[in-house]
Amino acid sequence: MKAVLIVLTNPASTQVDAEYNDWYTNTHVPEGLAVPGYDRVTRYKAFDGWDPFPQKYLSLHELEVDSVDDIRRVRDEHHAFVADGRVGRARDGVMDRSLSRGWYYIAAEPEQLSPVTAPQQANSVFVTYNQPKTPGDAAEYNRWYRDAHLPDVLSCPGFIRAQRFRITDVAMIDQPWVTDLEYVNIYEHTATNVGDYNAAFDVVRQRIRSGDIVMTDTLTPGAPTSAYGRISEPAVPAR
Repeated sequence: MKAVLIVLTNPASTQVDAEYNDWYTNTHVPEGLAVPGYDRVTRYKAFDGWDPFPQKYLSLHELEVDSVDDIRRVRDEHHAFVADGRVGRARDGVMDRSLSRGWYYIAAEPEQLSPVTAPQQANSVFVTYNQPKTPGDAAEYNRWYRDAHLPDVLSCPGFIRAQRFRITDVAMIDQPWVTDLEYVNIYEHTATNVGDYNAAFDVVRQRIRSGDIVMTDTLTPGAPTSAYGRISEPAVPAR
């Protein structure tokens, strides 16, 4: 099954943004992909107005695993690569290490595809964190997300595919994660800029208002949502 390592980071300052991005894309990502277990890494930057966290940059590391134990093995080997220098660190003053966060999630169910947008490389991602309002809401919450909400959103123009993931107990970076909510939902989109993404998301809002997209009262209110534009080509292992 699929798993993802979600990493959120920032440069130390706007003055070193270019160096940070050059190091991250051209050095850090290839070094990390040498760790056995990672299949692909793609980098994104938050669209203006869609950044609920202090960290502006997102990298999605994709894995195929059989269990959370497999994730732990990949994490432990990743840490070993860092310890012996095979995965290096940016020079001091380039990355804000106090803000770096990383956590592993495992697929809650298979990926769903849009019936109206052809499969293609995404230019942006919409990331929502949520969970049932109460434990007693879990069955209806999961049914609604799986059978109603993801298909409804994927019927809106521009959304390509979507998948839900459940948080594990495995951290990549020894810092508190940005949320303790149980699920993350990752929607891939065609929009290349915030204006196009906002216009596309307005369609979602309109369909919610009209009742074409039916919401549920089992959602935890006030959960964070974010959207990011892609800033790198998907990278795969050299091996």
